[in-house]
Amino acid sequence: MERTPDTNDLIHWNGPLNWQNELAISIGNYTSLGGRPWSEVKSIEFLPGITVGAPFYEVPEHWLPPGVSRRLSFRRFVPEIYSVDAALVCDESIRRSLFGLALPRLTQTGVRKFKPSSWIAACRLLLRMARWVVENVPASEEKLWGHLTAAEWISMQRALTNSPKMRKGIRLLARHLLDLGNRGILVDFPSVSNNEVDANAKKGARKSTQEKSRRNQAVVSKISHTQQRAVEPYPLQFVSDYIGRALWLQKNLGVQLILCWEKLLEANARAAALGRRQSHPTTTQERRLIISKIDWRDAQGNRIEQLPWPISIREGGETFTTDRWPPRDAAAINVVVNVLQALNYSVTHFCFGARSSEVLSGTDDSLDFDEEGRYRGRTYKLVDANTGQERDWPVHPAAQFALQLQLSLAKAVRPESSNHLWVLLNHGSEPAGSPLRNVNEPVIQSVKRLGLDPKPGGARPHSHRWRHTTGYILAVSVAVAPQVLMDLFGHRDMEMTMRYMLSQPRIAQMTSKIAEEVSYVLSTEAITDAERGNAGGLAAPLLKSGLESLKMRRGESELGAATLREAAQILTFNGRHWGLVREGVLCTKLLGQHGPCTRGRGAPDPGACHGDCLHRLELARAKAQCEEALGILLNEYSLAIDDGMEMIVANLKGQILANLMRWDDVRERYLAISPTATEIWNSRASSDDQEAA
Repeated sequence: MERTPDTNDLIHWNGPLNWQNELAISIGNYTSLGGRPWSEVKSIEFLPGITVGAPFYEVPEHWLPPGVSRRLSFRRFVPEIYSVDAALVCDESIRRSLFGLALPRLTQTGVRKFKPSSWIAACRLLLRMARWVVENVPASEEKLWGHLTAAEWISMQRALTNSPKMRKGIRLLARHLLDLGNRGILVDFPSVSNNEVDANAKKGARKSTQEKSRRNQAVVSKISHTQQRAVEPYPLQFVSDYIGRALWLQKNLGVQLILCWEKLLEANARAAALGRRQSHPTTTQERRLIISKIDWRDAQGNRIEQLPWPISIREGGETFTTDRWPPRDAAAINVVVNVLQALNYSVTHFCFGARSSEVLSGTDDSLDFDEEGRYRGRTYKLVDANTGQERDWPVHPAAQFALQLQLSLAKAVRPESSNHLWVLLNHGSEPAGSPLRNVNEPVIQSVKRLGLDPKPGGARPHSHRWRHTTGYILAVSVAVAPQVLMDLFGHRDMEMTMRYMLSQPRIAQMTSKIAEEVSYVLSTEAITDAERGNAGGLAAPLLKSGLESLKMRRGESELGAATLREAAQILTFNGRHWGLVREGVLCTKLLGQHGPCTRGRGAPDPGACHGDCLHRLELARAKAQCEEALGILLNEYSLAIDDGMEMIVANLKGQILANLMRWDDVRERYLAISPTATEIWNSRASSDDQEAA
């Protein structure tokens, strides 16, 4: 008799690694599975508390990333197919196939296995495939796959789906089943290869043709999809409007809103204890009194009687849009609280650039604002462990405030024994206070409630679009965006990040355009500084000399707007060169020029920029920073000498020398007032003399 899985078995398990080791030991030689009797195979516990012959398969909740995949309806399924007369068919073959898909396999990149969520999706597809076989081309024996011809595999694909992606998934499963058969794990497996299936599919596929156009009539072409994909970044105007509303609501209403909501929940609890329904007139009046007694004031202490934008609320059984505040009924407060959680989530997601499941994995322990200001969560992508892997993200002040509000909101409704940060606010498929599974619906509703475009950029406001929006904004605005995004997104290599950045052609176009504009603006500033003698770096005298020659040829006493623009375009090759090394420091090196950062020709390396490089140009606005830095460095230098810290002294001495070389007038001022600076500068001169000797 099969043991019915118990929930406690799934939670109080000895860890996924121990379970995997025990599974490998219990199975023994994988290649002998196909020849083992069914009575032995069906007793193998291939999931915690679940045998191959169990009445249903259930993946532990904590093996799946937070979100809809953790719903019991997703992670539990019945591995059985019935015929039209309700008879169980091909039970052994189906279960052996599903079990085989859960085992490791050798691929070109090493030993791999399905992630739990991918295994569930593969199992559901395989069950659909099995049902089609039973209903359309059943075998005389209890077999599913071995008797199918290439033409029948093609018919299966066409019957089950029109999606090229889904058809590819069917072919992939057929390949896995064939591999399991070749390894001795299955006895019933496909007898034809995917190459044969593909060849027949191409031979039988009808070529799409375009209707010939009649005179003066447009050609009838294939209708394209008008709705954009959910991976499109949000339009910047939408980001400005949505995040702007979020910041205002959080800053001015957040704390009071949650306080009011907590009191309303308490009023509902008192009514329930007395056996009264929430719609009872006494309860309704009590809740209205609670709302009216809240001292609604903004961050500046002004009374709030009107919102800066309208919001759709529900009051008196009707839904309408208003900017009046406060509302009268508790239903309106519930609506705004739901909007607040969606805004908290969106601000956090936008600041982190994380995956939805990574944000939703947050708990009370994720917040360490008093220490390093990081948000700790779990990632399930690109990691081998079933239970994911811990990682963290830097927390922007806006995200920090949003998360603090969210913590208060979660504590008001979730069970005391729970610590999940994102909560279901209303009773639904699960009780209120349960972990939030589907974050997309609250985000979509918040956009509608706030009166914004329900399809920004042509697509619904899917939560994953915040990740793409973060990548888009960084890609077009940060000089070292690939490195920043690789760390922020948790990618394994730069290639993944670059595919992410350049997935949309307009991102690449915008990146190039902004880079050219930034280069032009910086070069214009640098040319002006050099002309006035305010620029620093060894490139400044050369640039000033060249500008003087240009003015002489043009007969100008100072550069006019047209001449300045022409000089900037010529020197930067229309904005394709002159990069920002760091704040206030430009590199004027071209690809064909030598430089100490590359020890030859090639693209400049900002990380190896030298103060004595002939291509280093420093803007006038960096001069004040240089003076301030020198004061701090000289003080630290003196303290290090007093403490006898020789290595630190040598390091600080090098930094002081580098800063003294940047501007002649800055150096002269410090040499006049600081004996330490004079000593360090003179020691440099004596060192040069010794090297020359």
